[in-house]
Amino acid sequence: MRQFKLSVFSRALTKLNSVVALAIVYYATAELSRYLASTPQDVTPVWPPDGIAVGAVLLFGNWLAYGVCLGSFLANFWAFRDATTLTSLVISTLPVIGIAIGTTAGTLLGVWLLRKSTKGRYPLERVTDVFRFLLFTGMVGPSINATVGVTCLMLSGKIPGPAYGTVWLTWWISNVSGIWIVTPIMLSWKHFLHGSPSPIHQLRQWLFPPLPGEKSAFSPQTSPFFTKVRWLRLWVTLEPAVLLGLVAVIGGIAFDEGHHLEFMLIPLLIWAAFRLGQPGATLVTGIVTAIAVIATVNGKGGFVSADLNYSLMQLQSFIGVVTLTILVLTATIAERTQAEAKLRFAFQELAETNEKLEVRVQQRTEELYLKNATLQQTLTQLQRTQLQMLQSEKMSALGQMVAGIAHEINNPVNFIHGNLTYTERYIQDLLQVVQAYQLHYPDPPKTLQILLDEIHLTFLQADLTKLLRSMKIGSDRIRQIVLSLRNFSRLDEADFKAVDIHEGIENTLLILQHRFIGKHNLPDIEVVKHYGDLPLIECYPSQINQVFMNLLANAIDALEETIPQPVSEQGKPQIRRIWIATRLTEDNRVQIEIVDNGAGIPENVRSRIFDPFFTTKPVGKGTGLGLSISYQIITETHHGQLWCSSTPGRGTKFVIDIPVCQLPRPPLQES
Repeated sequence: MRQFKLSVFSRALTKLNSVVALAIVYYATAELSRYLASTPQDVTPVWPPDGIAVGAVLLFGNWLAYGVCLGSFLANFWAFRDATTLTSLVISTLPVIGIAIGTTAGTLLGVWLLRKSTKGRYPLERVTDVFRFLLFTGMVGPSINATVGVTCLMLSGKIPGPAYGTVWLTWWISNVSGIWIVTPIMLSWKHFLHGSPSPIHQLRQWLFPPLPGEKSAFSPQTSPFFTKVRWLRLWVTLEPAVLLGLVAVIGGIAFDEGHHLEFMLIPLLIWAAFRLGQPGATLVTGIVTAIAVIATVNGKGGFVSADLNYSLMQLQSFIGVVTLTILVLTATIAERTQAEAKLRFAFQELAETNEKLEVRVQQRTEELYLKNATLQQTLTQLQRTQLQMLQSEKMSALGQMVAGIAHEINNPVNFIHGNLTYTERYIQDLLQVVQAYQLHYPDPPKTLQILLDEIHLTFLQADLTKLLRSMKIGSDRIRQIVLSLRNFSRLDEADFKAVDIHEGIENTLLILQHRFIGKHNLPDIEVVKHYGDLPLIECYPSQINQVFMNLLANAIDALEETIPQPVSEQGKPQIRRIWIATRLTEDNRVQIEIVDNGAGIPENVRSRIFDPFFTTKPVGKGTGLGLSISYQIITETHHGQLWCSSTPGRGTKFVIDIPVCQLPRPPLQES
């Protein structure tokens, strides 16, 4: 609570000091104006104290109106006091109080109207606000001040009634000029310094502005370019001094020597508006008007004439023109600067938005690409799964059919094969009976001899044994084929197990043996086998047999293609050959090579042979699924590799590489 009271007391004391300080400044400025800018008729064409009063109230608040009232009272008390008697002193004080009240009321009214119309904005940053400032604080407020002041002087007998209008106009114009000149200086400099972390640094930036693109005011570069930059910086630093020097020279020529060059100062003011900004322009305007006022009241310059009112009218017209021009020009520049800043900010936001949009589009494109890739991968996997299911169904149906056929054939073949032994024994017994009969009865009856000659008994005895032997060989061949069909389908071996790879190759070759026979005057296909010493291989036997079938069938198809067959040096067709080799590698893997000496595969075709549905065979002869399924069986199911190397015109080699031992896995689910 005590601290709160101390804080309130401190704020009250600060405000009181500010009120007293404003009153002192008001009074000192008034005395200085009367001393420097009063005509011999005690007329002051410009009244700066009102400009200070308006500026202070605008900048710091209405509470400073007490300082305005006190300052106005002090400034006019010493001018209109009558100290002859105490009564005359009191009476002379009354109009001074009225003038102080009128000054305060006019100041508050003008400030209130300006704040109301500009909604509290800085009043010199827009052209419309500049005109509001000039109208409300510069013209309406002084009207109250002049009316109350001149009325009080007339009622006290200080001025005659017929002079009321002339005095009112002079009073009003001097107040207007003071507000138009001094208040913009205060407002612009306060606005310039407001919000800066270091007002001294802000002022330094105004006096020594950095050049565009310059990193530091004290650059250590020594190149010719930076030497020019230093000279340019020196000019920028000296520019305010040069401008003020020109103002002093032209002002001296115009007002001191009597040459009519007053309006030559306007280009310098425009220069200041563009180069020094609003604070510098208003300060130079104040200096120019001060020179004009001091010279005119001292009887110098082109505004001086025999008629005092005419001289004041010319002076105040000059002041109004240059002040209005500079304020409007600086406001226009400020509006354009703000518009450019907003435009740059808008372009920057647009660029950032475009950049963000590009990033988002790129991210969305990447997301879509990833999703598309994932979808494509899923679709490919689905197609492979469908193909695998289709092929599994196909192979399952084929295996069941082969197994069924083999079973149906195997029963009668076993019956025939088993009875052939007895048949051969019985026939041998019968032939022995016949031979014994011929031995005991060498001369058979004529009718019997004719029958024996007709049936060629001797040939029948010799050929019957051969016939039985060939029938036995045929039944053995059928039994072997049936066994190969059962081994190839391996319906009883659909699980993951260790098998003999060579047995699977031999079974496949046996099934395809009919295709090794040459057709269309082509030689038979010779199969050359180079088997290594292999252990039992862990795999899915039916799937591995399917791979052997696909690769060997493709090799046979390549050898059967209708292309000109190469010939040997003797002019005979070159032997068509398939090499099958197996070996065990050092890293405990098995490699199976299947090589043919066919036409070979072109490079553009070889890069796509494992793609699903890709085939170079005619429609109806190939589906494009064999190599794709084989590749999937070797690489995915058995964690191996399958690759192809080919030389057009010389042949093709397929290599299967699978590990001897696979990781434990669940058995394949039957479709």
